[in-house]
Amino acid sequence: MTDAQHLFDLARKQFNDIADDVERHFELVAGQLREWIPTDKGFSAFQPPAPKRLPPPTTLQLAQRWISHHRALTAAAVAFLITGSVGGYIYVRSRQNRRRRRARKYPSGARTEVVVVAGAVADPVTSALYLDLERRGFVVYVVASNGEDERYIRSQSRADLLPLHLDLVDPFTAQQQMGRFTSLLAREHRAFDTAEPHTLKFVGLVLVPDTRAPAARIEDVSSEEWSDGLNAKVLGTIATTQMFLPSVVEHKAKILMLAPSVTPSLRPAGHAVESTVYGALDGFVSSLAAEMREEGVVVSQFKLGNFEIQAVSAKQRREGQVVSRIKATPVRRLQDAVFNALVQKGGRRTWHVGRGSLAYDVVGSWVPAGVVGWMMGGGARKGRVVEVEELASSAGSLTWEKVEQDG
Repeated sequence: MTDAQHLFDLARKQFNDIADDVERHFELVAGQLREWIPTDKGFSAFQPPAPKRLPPPTTLQLAQRWISHHRALTAAAVAFLITGSVGGYIYVRSRQNRRRRRARKYPSGARTEVVVVAGAVADPVTSALYLDLERRGFVVYVVASNGEDERYIRSQSRADLLPLHLDLVDPFTAQQQMGRFTSLLAREHRAFDTAEPHTLKFVGLVLVPDTRAPAARIEDVSSEEWSDGLNAKVLGTIATTQMFLPSVVEHKAKILMLAPSVTPSLRPAGHAVESTVYGALDGFVSSLAAEMREEGVVVSQFKLGNFEIQAVSAKQRREGQVVSRIKATPVRRLQDAVFNALVQKGGRRTWHVGRGSLAYDVVGSWVPAGVVGWMMGGGARKGRVVEVEELASSAGSLTWEKVEQDG
């Protein structure tokens, strides 16, 4: 045997010995591990938890998946819904505009609902209002302070349009007159001899105070003019409301206060009397609404804007007067709003009716007074003419007038 062969055999023997030692060592370690590891029952505690199952998809998720898979059908359905909604809205609005608004009547055909209108009797807006209420089926009483007002009301030749004389100067006489009105509501009436008796129901008190006043600087307004404005326009309205409050509370009638709001909202120079009268009435209505809310009585304030009365406009054209080219709101809109406020359940606290009523109310409430004064020409020199949109006393509708600024 050669030396090389001897060395090769020796190396192979040593490698086998080392491999046997390693194998015995691993067998020893494996035996120790088998003794240390618990049984299968205990071993299950060391197993990782099973993966959680996802919750079922919600209705919204299912809808989103369906929409993502049917986009064309979804787009068609949305377009159909939009066009159908717009068409339905237009149809409902047209039906509402065409429907006949009438007061309720007794089965015998007799009128049973009473409305009292207090305001300037010959004013075009006031007269258009109480004539429309009578046409709609109400028994309308118009508060008359003198014989001229009574004759004007009777000259309308309407069977259910009647004057209600109320002497606010003499409280004792006024109480007697209100007593006759209260007894009229309490006693039974017959439309004809064989008809069933019925009683009248007081449904609304409509106050239309004349808040307008000639434009003048405060230094030029006399104390008599201030006294006349506050007594006739503010105290007269308050006294009339006080007279009717017991009947209003008893019948749960509604109280509507209608007043032009364009000029008082802007409070321009030269209109202190009108702004003061409107502010006083606004505070009175706010307090009245808070008190009547406890009695279940609805008090609504109508802030009026620019109205167009066809008869007045035609008269102006015949007389050669300048008619505003700015299109105003038909007075029919005001008549419908007043009727809705009287007959609907509940009621809104504030109504904006007429062009410019809401816009000028927002401007006067939120825009700084300095900016409003600058827009109205408050910084103009003496003698400069500025335009103010106000209620013209001769026309009863809002027109653009030239008002001389005195300073």
